[in-house]
Amino acid sequence: MVKKSLFFLLINGMLVTACSAPSGTSTNPPNPTNLPNSSAKWQALDYAPAPADNPLKGLMPFYNAYGSADTPIANDFPHSMEYFYVPLRDLMNGPDIFTFDTGLEPQLDSISGRGHQAVLRVYMDYPGRYTGIPQFLLDGGLKVRHYTYFGNLPNASVCPDYDDPKLLNALESFIAALGKRYDGDPRIGFIEVGLIGFWGEWHTWPQDGFTREDSVLKAQPDPKEENWMPSDANQMRILKDYDAAFNTTRLLVRYPMGMPTKGADAAPGYRVPYQSVALNIGYHDDSYAYETLFGKDWYFMGKMEWRGAADKWKTEPIGGELRPEIQLSVWSNPIPKQAEDFSMAVDATHVSWLIAHSIFTSRSMTSTAAPYQQALAGARRMGYEFYISAVELPDVGGSEPLRVSIRLENRGVAPFYYDWPVELGVVDTSGQSVATWKTDWKITGLLPTAAGITPYTELSFTQSAPGLAKGEYKLVMHVVNPLKNGKELKFANATQDQDLAGWLTLGEFAVR
Repeated sequence: MVKKSLFFLLINGMLVTACSAPSGTSTNPPNPTNLPNSSAKWQALDYAPAPADNPLKGLMPFYNAYGSADTPIANDFPHSMEYFYVPLRDLMNGPDIFTFDTGLEPQLDSISGRGHQAVLRVYMDYPGRYTGIPQFLLDGGLKVRHYTYFGNLPNASVCPDYDDPKLLNALESFIAALGKRYDGDPRIGFIEVGLIGFWGEWHTWPQDGFTREDSVLKAQPDPKEENWMPSDANQMRILKDYDAAFNTTRLLVRYPMGMPTKGADAAPGYRVPYQSVALNIGYHDDSYAYETLFGKDWYFMGKMEWRGAADKWKTEPIGGELRPEIQLSVWSNPIPKQAEDFSMAVDATHVSWLIAHSIFTSRSMTSTAAPYQQALAGARRMGYEFYISAVELPDVGGSEPLRVSIRLENRGVAPFYYDWPVELGVVDTSGQSVATWKTDWKITGLLPTAAGITPYTELSFTQSAPGLAKGEYKLVMHVVNPLKNGKELKFANATQDQDLAGWLTLGEFAVR
């Protein structure tokens, strides 16, 4: 992905300045008189928690629950995204023949029709399902391996030879076509790289070239054990193809992949930056709050730390799936013995979103139930939370420019990863919108208050010719979701939606 500049820009009257960070983070809005460089013009805004279904964050179901007769959506748990898998064979009929119109468009249209954005993964090998390998590759003699792991049946899924040149060429052709058609598509929130390994999760354990680990013996490389994964060189080939094909839509892969060409493998206490860490690709933990925190050498944060990706969340998203066995019980008190503390996992990973299908299909998850409220708090805790702590908005004369400055902070655990436009609007005393202006403000890249260098970013905007008649007005602000019927990004302010639905009221001003 091509990285764009984030904050600290001076463009067309927009000024971004940084202030020194305080120790700790207050849960209440700051007193303007205590703010650095304060003046009487700055007015504090009250904090209120942002909604759990803010776009591109929180918990989500699989999209097919909406059409399921067996396990349909059973409650009103808030969400802004839906997840689905799709086999490669549904998207590709030949080396350069793609069937996106029948294999991908129906899902995207269904999800976006509900005002949600999609997260998807394309697979070739999903244990227990019919093979996802395109038929033309099988007919062309692609070598495959049969297995019975994970409940797979002999005539169901098969593992392909990932180093086969014809397969690699086909994958490269597919990735390029997928990027050409869908990079920047507002219906898509995130794409998991997929394609490689069981479930598209970039592992073929237990066929990974290591001895089996038990309570006595740590897994060790063993030439007698087959490794079904592609070579490191071919792993990087696929990842680089994805990185080149997508410059806007954000990508995630299961782990940092691509062992360095020199040196030993990463291990506890031995950090080795893997090659994929240099790419613009995030990561997803599909055993979340179960094998996430530091523990066994295959746990998610262990691999992230030892492979040099612990800080990747600052520029690329972290997502995944809450382990299915604990999707309901992790919200109980006490939590199950096999589960990890959800809040600790969120703080460690800086995760933005998770699949938690059982929450949405359980009739016991009603809004009055304690687990529902705990899950709601968990969804709010993930990802970003933007709070405007103070605003400077003076009155203006009839021919004077309108100037406004805000202090924006991120009280979440992760940045917002898309460069969505920010607009200002004017509402008159009758509640009607009378003006809208585009700004150059950026909400991407703003690190959480606790993790960043500054407690807030100061943004300024000048409208040289507001064109407003004399009178009293309110200035409002919103972030434009490129999905036209998508969820509004709402701020953690008490005046969100106060005067205009979907807009944050910043304050009052007069034109004299």
